[in-house]
Amino acid sequence: MTDLFQQRVRHHQRRMQRYLKYVFNDHFAFTMTFLLGGLGFYYSGLLKTLPSPYPLGKIIVVLFLFLTLYFGQFASLIQRADGIFLLPKETQMRKYLNQALIYSCYLPFGVLILTTAMAMPLVVIATGNISFSSTIFFIFILWNLKGSHLLIQRLAFFQNVKGLRQQSKILWTVVSLAILSVSIFGSYVWASLLAIFQIVFFYQWLWVKMHAPLDWEAFIHAEQTRLRRVYQFIHLFTDVPEMQGTIKRRKSLDWVLRNITVTQENTYLYLFSRHFVRGTEYSGLYLRLTVIGSLLLFFVNDVWFALGIGSLFLYLIGFQLLPLAQQFRYVTTVQLYPIQEKQKEKALRQLLTVLLSLCALIFGIIGGISLASVRQGFIVTGTYFGVVGLFIFIYLPYRIKKLTE
Repeated sequence: MTDLFQQRVRHHQRRMQRYLKYVFNDHFAFTMTFLLGGLGFYYSGLLKTLPSPYPLGKIIVVLFLFLTLYFGQFASLIQRADGIFLLPKETQMRKYLNQALIYSCYLPFGVLILTTAMAMPLVVIATGNISFSSTIFFIFILWNLKGSHLLIQRLAFFQNVKGLRQQSKILWTVVSLAILSVSIFGSYVWASLLAIFQIVFFYQWLWVKMHAPLDWEAFIHAEQTRLRRVYQFIHLFTDVPEMQGTIKRRKSLDWVLRNITVTQENTYLYLFSRHFVRGTEYSGLYLRLTVIGSLLLFFVNDVWFALGIGSLFLYLIGFQLLPLAQQFRYVTTVQLYPIQEKQKEKALRQLLTVLLSLCALIFGIIGGISLASVRQGFIVTGTYFGVVGLFIFIYLPYRIKKLTE
């Protein structure tokens, strides 16, 4: 079983490496540099204004560190066919799950190092008696708490454990908040000892003394759900064959399609609009990026930073919708129908103009609310619509030409 899991890991890593080169591209690097640099600048400025000790900061740190524990899911790398072909090996699956537990720790443990390092300046200021040298203790505490969290996630793969899983979730939440509170309000050394005790307790309770049979359907469904979340993120940057969009009726949006005159000149406009409205592939992407951009703008009170974030997200939304141009490329009826190719660019320009203008309006309203003056709100709104114009009339024709070459 150990060899099988290692084989699955190698296969999974090769598949992820094919996609990650598209994720970590120049656009992503620029976006992350801009966002992290701006957030770091404001974070450091905010810390300088806080008194030391800062009681409210202690509560904020405890809640922040607790929320970081939810990052990272149990990666079993199980496949659909395993419910049949590995069923005779069920008694040996505990070795497989032990290997999966270790593998599942890598990513969240790395993220916890980064989030702890980010939180430590606030910890030092909020407590007034904790130094940066204690960072290793906080990382150790979070690692142990996250290990217990993964043990609870693994419990869902077994039959007749719904009550036990609910009890363990509640207990883990209470214990985690208590240990983090001890580390901030009391002694992080004692908190480290408590963290060791709790993971030993959960390991004995949820693994050593638990001998329920596997629930193969829940086992496979959990891994498919996890992979779908991963592919949803990757799909923001490139096409993912494993990520199949679904079709939803969305009767409430029929009025949008009725506004398109059914004529030969509007063939592509109707196809693009219907695919966007009723498919989850592009509409979900559009909504997610709009919501993320809106949330970031809501907490920004600097006009230059608001201009940068809004313009960047408008570009990202438009860029991610460009593959719509190739959506019906291999549909035979479209190729046979007597319509000119230039209608495709015109239709895509019309659709993107509406979508990006709506997004620019939302960003402008939120920016106007969060900024200090109405004048700044009009400035950012006007800039957003300017970015939409540049994208539609300059960048879009260039990209369409590249896609059709």
